[in-house]
Amino acid sequence: MIHQTLHLCLLISVIGISSAADPIQVISGVFMPNNISVNYDGAKVACAAHYSRLATLQDITVAFAKGYEFCTWGWIEEKRVAMLRLTPFQACADYNVGILIRDCPNVRSTFCVNSISGTIQILPIPTSLVPSYENASKTCTGSGLAIATKEEIEQKKSLITDSRLAWYNWGVGKVSGGSFEQNSCDETLNYASAFCYNPALSDVLITKDNRTWKKIAIGCIIAFIFVVLLLTAAFMRGNKCICCMGEKKTHAPEPTQAPVPTWNTTSVYRRISHANKDVVYDNMVNPAKRLPVIQPDMSFYKTHYSNMGFDTIGEE
Repeated sequence: MIHQTLHLCLLISVIGISSAADPIQVISGVFMPNNISVNYDGAKVACAAHYSRLATLQDITVAFAKGYEFCTWGWIEEKRVAMLRLTPFQACADYNVGILIRDCPNVRSTFCVNSISGTIQILPIPTSLVPSYENASKTCTGSGLAIATKEEIEQKKSLITDSRLAWYNWGVGKVSGGSFEQNSCDETLNYASAFCYNPALSDVLITKDNRTWKKIAIGCIIAFIFVVLLLTAAFMRGNKCICCMGEKKTHAPEPTQAPVPTWNTTSVYRRISHANKDVVYDNMVNPAKRLPVIQPDMSFYKTHYSNMGFDTIGEE
């Protein structure tokens, strides 16, 4: 019964969370479609189905500054996966806040181009820096170069013999077999949602009302306590729980002797038997002082008794 109660409460909570996520929030034209998990190309298709395009890093930065946040990773135009968090929460990027970017943690090289000669070099990102697009770009500029674009790599791919994965302008790729292959950062995440952008959309702010689900949660807790008390009462006998009752006693308790009465042993009382009761009574009363039974005044009347009562017949 307890398992069924918990399962029901969990099911109601999941339904409530799903229904609460149905509306789509839009801030500064940026929104995220519901319940999609796609690769980079699929993210473009999903946004096109909503008459929009993939948002750029600049687009989500503007939306974030105006209060946009979401607990889901999503693709952006630069082939990167981002999450926008204003409030810390463990399930959402482990309490991290800000414009969070998931970069390729194992890609520590970058395509750099010489703007004068057009030659492309692959330089390693210093070990003191986190492998990211920003640090890849800094590595190139620190050497007097610029991070290469896809078009520049395509033009010089026949001269590139290094087949390592490396950062280029807003992406990761490599030259293999004389062709340039883009990579969607599979080392970190291959599927995610998508940040879409449509400047014609009006802002839609969603304020989640959790009072209903708080009431449901409180009701589930009360129901759980009630079930526990009901099961406890079922295992109770008298005022003791069956599992806590000791061994029953089979022998009768030892009798206790009643106290001996002392009321008739005092000197105030004296026993008088029926054999000498009259004698004692006669001795206590002086017969000479007793009045006669028949008074002289009663001699003027004659009386007799009958079954109907006491009748008088008057004087003689």
